[in-house]
Amino acid sequence: MHHHQSDYFSNFGNSKKSNMKKTILSALFVIVLLSGHSLKAQWTAAVMSSTRSMLAAASGDNQAILAGGIGLISIPPAAADVYNATTTLWTASTITHGRVGLAGAGVGSKIMFAGGSDDNILLVLDNIDIYNTINSTWVGSSLSVARTMLAGASAGSRILFAGGTNPYLNMTYNTVDIYDTIAGWSSGVLSVPRFGLAGAGAGNKILFAGGTNIAGTIFNTVDIYDVTNGNWTTDTLSIARTYCAAAACGNKIMIGGGTDVNGQPSKVVDIYDVVTGAWTVDSLSQERTFLSAGAAGGMIFFAGGEGSSMSVVYNTVDIYDTTSGSWNIDSLTTARAHAAATGIGNKFIIGGGLNSSSFPLGSIEIYTIPGTGTGIQESAGQQFEISPNPAHQLAEIKLINPIANGMLEVFDVTGQLIYTARIVNSDRVTLNTGSYTKGVYFVKISDENNVLTRKLIVE
Repeated sequence: MHHHQSDYFSNFGNSKKSNMKKTILSALFVIVLLSGHSLKAQWTAAVMSSTRSMLAAASGDNQAILAGGIGLISIPPAAADVYNATTTLWTASTITHGRVGLAGAGVGSKIMFAGGSDDNILLVLDNIDIYNTINSTWVGSSLSVARTMLAGASAGSRILFAGGTNPYLNMTYNTVDIYDTIAGWSSGVLSVPRFGLAGAGAGNKILFAGGTNIAGTIFNTVDIYDVTNGNWTTDTLSIARTYCAAAACGNKIMIGGGTDVNGQPSKVVDIYDVVTGAWTVDSLSQERTFLSAGAAGGMIFFAGGEGSSMSVVYNTVDIYDTTSGSWNIDSLTTARAHAAATGIGNKFIIGGGLNSSSFPLGSIEIYTIPGTGTGIQESAGQQFEISPNPAHQLAEIKLINPIANGMLEVFDVTGQLIYTARIVNSDRVTLNTGSYTKGVYFVKISDENNVLTRKLIVE
């Protein structure tokens, strides 16, 4: 019979064998309106090219990808499903090797999927599949060490792949592979070797939290990487846990759910402010592990997940509004755990996973927040100018009226905060855009009375 992912983690070295017929869904993607769960958003659906769980998701520029995973048979398909936010169309693609336990992350025009394992042939992989959103092509690269169940995250111009394991060698790794869009590849190390950790990035910080090792120790360790200087610092979660989910929006990185040291699902959410360095603690509406997280349109989503037993799978979606600091609860049409999720513009996307009968799913659910493609709307009657726009190396921001005490923030097209600066008794700010990836950005200026936003194009 098909192995549940929880069995897979507890019996990691065993290959999956199944005589069940492979289930293949149509490669033709049909977007179907399901229902309006709230007045502020709507759910739509799509279908993946095959049913899969234990897959990964990532986004860059105007595209999102669900890659890897395994279906009903023991051979993982080399499948990738690509969503174009501009055309709203899905297309089927392939990666170099089918695998589970891979990690995904994207920055600018690059979307990457790294590591993973093909347990049908007892192989842990070092493959990195790199998708270029400009020309829709793939190229390959390699991790410094082959490993699976690692974490990926990005901020600024960098993507990091951290931690992981090779169960066939009885190894847990602290290795970090670092990709910079300008400088290429380098490496770093985590403070503690671990796998099953969660990663996310915001502003100039990338964070890797929690995790476990081959011995079964569950950690509260947090490693924080500063993309501006390459320095690492450490911190701790409020409670130790593994298989949690992380996502970031604005200046907040949130780590939710997971499995605690007693082997029970958690509802704890640790929230890190990348500007102040302060931590706060909140909670999900339900304890769950193997859940999925993503951010879109100023909101952070924690969706699906598994309860205290394999047959308890949730359709709950906890949605945190980073502007108001409030939570809302919605629901998926299909309960799922071990799925993959990402955000692109004003859309949260979750696909695949296992249902309560431990069967892999081929459905995708998309939560759309009305507004612009980024969820950031330009203000009417703009009170500042950007020149030149499009910009190359520098862009000057000039306000009609000086601001006594305000904040300037720059967001990329996915809604990720990439730069912040204080404005004190000034009517102008100069942005160094030379290191920015070509594309669309949003410049937001706020004080106690106003919030103004304007589009910036970098060429």
